[in-house]
Amino acid sequence: MPFAVSIRYTGDFGLAYGGGVEAWASGHPERVTTWFSTPFLALVMAVITRLGSEQVTAHVFLAANVLLWGALLVAIWSRLYGRVPQIWWWGTLLAAAVFSPAISGIFWLSFNLAVFALVLSGFVLIGRHDRLAGLLIGASLALKPILLLLPFALLLRRQSRAAGAWAIVAAAGLSAAALVFLAWRAGDASVLDPFAYLAAFVAKGHRPFVECVTQNYSPLALLCRLGVPSSTPLTLAVAAALLAIGWLAIRVLRYESDPGWGLFAVASLLSPMVGPIEWATYQILFAPLLLLLAYQFWAERAPVFLWLNLAAVYVLTMLVWDALETVAGTPLVVLVEGYMVGELAQYFLLLLGIQWVRMRSARVARA
Repeated sequence: MPFAVSIRYTGDFGLAYGGGVEAWASGHPERVTTWFSTPFLALVMAVITRLGSEQVTAHVFLAANVLLWGALLVAIWSRLYGRVPQIWWWGTLLAAAVFSPAISGIFWLSFNLAVFALVLSGFVLIGRHDRLAGLLIGASLALKPILLLLPFALLLRRQSRAAGAWAIVAAAGLSAAALVFLAWRAGDASVLDPFAYLAAFVAKGHRPFVECVTQNYSPLALLCRLGVPSSTPLTLAVAAALLAIGWLAIRVLRYESDPGWGLFAVASLLSPMVGPIEWATYQILFAPLLLLLAYQFWAERAPVFLWLNLAAVYVLTMLVWDALETVAGTPLVVLVEGYMVGELAQYFLLLLGIQWVRMRSARVARA
């Protein structure tokens, strides 16, 4: 907190603030070169620009992010207290408290943590308050769709189907309301066309300085850096492959007594990999699967080599500490190498999950 108070840059929040200014002025936030966001975020930021200056609102947002991360840690680990050994509880809490993607997201002033908290809050309400759960998940999608696969995964299970449907309806409704706001500010009914807005977003995502940069962890960006040119068929092929992996995972999870958290963890891992843009801070979505695997490894006495693999994946997610590294003046070569190696975390985590599922299935077959 003392360091956060000293921050003077506005990061991702400042970029979104510029989009909000343009949204209020002209109804066309996409005219801002750095705008890669949704109509609903444009509406939210347009309102925020009416409430305070960029510097003041950015500091409020940063403080809220720090408090939100602390609240999430307290909420989750208080539920685990007494159910696991003390050494496991303290070790995982410390690992989570210094989790680089979360800390980096806080100091980049990104919206990922708020989106993650909305989704998590909605998910725990499924089965008790499905409409509210759907509203929270839908609001997260309308704000920033980094968990795009979750509502569709919810539709595949009878217990969560209502919440998944409400999430899609809520996301569509909030996005439509935001387009109405933008059309009002633009004085142009053509702004109501969601496909034109989506086309502008996709076009920006495929620009070379976005799609191929080392900081972009998307599978499409990796292929671009390997010399494979981007195309619509390639994009669809990558998305289809990830959807197939997710579908197979859900089929395996249905045999578990409580597959809900497994479904949430898989959807969290795969969702950011679908689109053309995936920054290092999106790795906060790896946390559910990391925690779930750590819990299952302890509960089912997993072999030591699996624990070592899990630790290796965690270390890979901890290699990038930007924006703090930039503030500290870290050499560029260290930053680039950190990004290049840290990108592998998502693939190793996916392989580790598959390996664990196969091992558990073999145990069941032997039993």
